[in-house]
Amino acid sequence: MEQFDNWQDFWDKFLLNRYGKEEVKTEDDLYLQVARTVNRKPVTKEAFDQIIDKIVEDSAFSPDDILVDLCCGNGLFTYELKDKVKQIIGVDFSQSIIDTARQFRSAANIEYHLGGTTDFLKNFRVLCPGIVPGKFLMNDALAYFSVADFESMLSSILAITRDFKFLIRGVPDDDLKWNYYNTEERKAFYKNLQAKGDLTNDGLGTWWLPADIEAVCDKLQLQCVITPQQMPVSDYRMDILISNKPRP
Repeated sequence: MEQFDNWQDFWDKFLLNRYGKEEVKTEDDLYLQVARTVNRKPVTKEAFDQIIDKIVEDSAFSPDDILVDLCCGNGLFTYELKDKVKQIIGVDFSQSIIDTARQFRSAANIEYHLGGTTDFLKNFRVLCPGIVPGKFLMNDALAYFSVADFESMLSSILAITRDFKFLIRGVPDDDLKWNYYNTEERKAFYKNLQAKGDLTNDGLGTWWLPADIEAVCDKLQLQCVITPQQMPVSDYRMDILISNKPRP
């Protein structure tokens, strides 16, 4: 099963339920809609710019690259990459969020698709005929998928191209979760969620073990480099850069 059944509803109604806003009207609302916030306020420009710079550095973009931005949200980050590559294909399963992307973060070389990530990748050749991307990106979204979904994504990418880089940013690292739940109140909140069986973790999603990432990559014979994020971005998430192993 791709994602938890309630994630689509969670993100479709996130802006309304969390902030009482029915639609995006301001620049700040773009950040609020996709939870790019700290203490319910948009992340600082310093943190935002650092994220963009790190994406560009880790992905090693070239002007001829075609990038697939998985779980692209409302294009907040997608749009900032438009001058780094030839073409961007963004996909997200939330109609309201994709509508926002098309309204506020469109560009001549960006194409937004509505759909679930694993199904989109499985059907990529049909949905995007003749296109062979070399770069893939997922920003702060792997927490909404299972290990089986993750393996399915990588298998589908291998069916699309054998030469790729897939940067997965902002994965909640189970080994670092106490950096996030860093007060007694927060620890109690987390334990209460676990006791209730709340798989959303108040929207944060699943805490991943680095070993689970490595196991899937090893199974598919892919290279995997895991790096803890640094402040001011976060001290409880990890970034993962996946690519094919050199052929003998």
